[in-house]
Amino acid sequence: MKRRKLNKKAADSTPHTISNTEYWSDDGQIEVTESGYDSESFALDEEHTFRLDAHSAVKTSTQESSFLLHLEKNLSDEEVESLCKKKWKYRWEVPSLDLSNCKWVGTGDCCLQTQDMLDSSTRDVKQSLYKHWLEVCKLYGGRDFPVSKHSSFFNIFNSYRDVLHCNKKPFYLKGHEEDSNIMDAYLMHSLNHIFRSIDLVKKNDTKVAKLQETAESELLIDDVVRDRGFTRPKVLILLPIRHIALRVVKRLIQLTPQASKVNVEFMDRFLEEFGYQEDETDLDNEELKLKIGNSKSQKISKPSDYEALFGGNSDDDFMIGIKFTRKSIRLYSDFYSSDMIVASPLALREKIDKVWAKKEEDFDYLSSIEVTIVDHADVIAMQNWEHLAVVLEQSNRMPSKQHGTDIMRIRKWQLDGHARHYRQTIILGHYVNPDINSSFNNWCVNYQGKIKSVCETHKGVLRKVLPDLRQIYERFDVGSIADIDDIRLAHFINKVSSEKVFPKIKDSEEGGIMIFISSYFEFVRVRNFLKSQNASFCLLGDNTKPKDVSRARNWFIQGKHKIMLYTERLLFFRRYKIRGVRDLIIYSLPERKELYPEVVNMLEGANNSNMSCTALFSKLDWLRLERIVGTASARRMVTSDKPVFVLC
Repeated sequence: MKRRKLNKKAADSTPHTISNTEYWSDDGQIEVTESGYDSESFALDEEHTFRLDAHSAVKTSTQESSFLLHLEKNLSDEEVESLCKKKWKYRWEVPSLDLSNCKWVGTGDCCLQTQDMLDSSTRDVKQSLYKHWLEVCKLYGGRDFPVSKHSSFFNIFNSYRDVLHCNKKPFYLKGHEEDSNIMDAYLMHSLNHIFRSIDLVKKNDTKVAKLQETAESELLIDDVVRDRGFTRPKVLILLPIRHIALRVVKRLIQLTPQASKVNVEFMDRFLEEFGYQEDETDLDNEELKLKIGNSKSQKISKPSDYEALFGGNSDDDFMIGIKFTRKSIRLYSDFYSSDMIVASPLALREKIDKVWAKKEEDFDYLSSIEVTIVDHADVIAMQNWEHLAVVLEQSNRMPSKQHGTDIMRIRKWQLDGHARHYRQTIILGHYVNPDINSSFNNWCVNYQGKIKSVCETHKGVLRKVLPDLRQIYERFDVGSIADIDDIRLAHFINKVSSEKVFPKIKDSEEGGIMIFISSYFEFVRVRNFLKSQNASFCLLGDNTKPKDVSRARNWFIQGKHKIMLYTERLLFFRRYKIRGVRDLIIYSLPERKELYPEVVNMLEGANNSNMSCTALFSKLDWLRLERIVGTASARRMVTSDKPVFVLC
């Protein structure tokens, strides 16, 4: 490990260490390891900042940067108490020039203006980064950074407000350009934040050295150099699978200036661990054969979006530290000496659980996170949103140990336990649901306020459904979210409705009945009910093993079981297409709108006179309903006096 030597006289004059570990060497000098902000970590970038302008790059004072304006404010106890009790009100809105049918809304004073979004003239960025990004934009044939979509989103992120943008079109749904622009913007914001943090520490190191030489009072030192948190990591990027992490880290390296990436350490290991690995348990990586009588075997093909998303390494348990030194990027750095952590919510949740079970010492590397980015939140929601909610809840807590950090250099608001009010959280995804909204409202309490995108109209996906197929939507009334599961089940079994849902399928002799269920908890309730009725059914649930899936599909096609339960999560992660469906009951609408046509079109091949599709919904299913049938139809369906609707 590389070390640097401090002058013993300077070391004796003050207790201010600038790294995580120090010890005496044989020659009587103190040696400091590279685990902290030492001279090897980064060369001080003595430069002015650049404002992004469509026509020119105007130099401005470093003191005016959004970075310093955000972190140097000290909240009073009254302000913190007000933030804890505050109910956020969105007071302004600005049309989104980059996203059709969307607008930006925010709390507090409006920080976005239409003209600003056009010329990107109000946000600052480091000169070395700015110049490199100009070169990157030209290299890949894009527009100059100041007038690109990269700049529009960079300006939003650089406001240091919490951001919720769940209306983006992801790369796996043919939105590669839009998704890449947003990814570039948050990586640029992350790099800008990290480089500024390192520059500030190096600048203050110089100040401390000068004060030590002149024997100035420690009180003066204390006032000048509060520039860090309890631990070094500043940026946390949460992603669902390794394939996406590979995409993000490779782009992060591309966006880093050449002088700072002369060497990328452990890149070969990273490519090996995050590159494509065949999943032996996935039947879709083999030829899935369904033998019916003497018919020929068939290979089941997958939709293009599935191949794009899961075509690489789809493992969801990973965590990697990234450190920026003077001339290199170090992958797999120790978490406490990293500038950035890229992880899945599952991996971090496992670390937290081990600490709670006293199997690991701590997860204090989350104590001083200043920027948290959650990308592809919709995919994380399909995994388990609770993991991410726990990570947000446990971030920015007081650490259990000092970890060698100089307390005299820690910012006052960190010491006061107010760090969560300074953490910027950016949540990005394809759609929003109640869990995402809840986390944004409850665990994103940045004092700067909030910005979110709102989609004003949805067109729906009914045009992708089989033509001339009658889809019957049945609305059940519910008073509160706490009662919705009970009332949905009661409606299904004909306790609160005159419509015959379960009695109709129970008396069916033909079979071929599929019940599609979005939630695993709903799946368990319906399964238990069918067991109590001695119904003939098979299961395709979240945890069904591949060999059991194959067996259940054969039973269903051959008519050995009349009913099949199929969960949305299994459909999303495996995309099994079921044949032999004659009667489809959508017990709960899918979260993902693109899965609705996929499920309904499984009726293809059935006799038109016999096939049917019935969907249950309530007014509390508004977000899902709107995405599927369109905003205008959804509004009519939840407000009409009639409870039954037929859509074609």
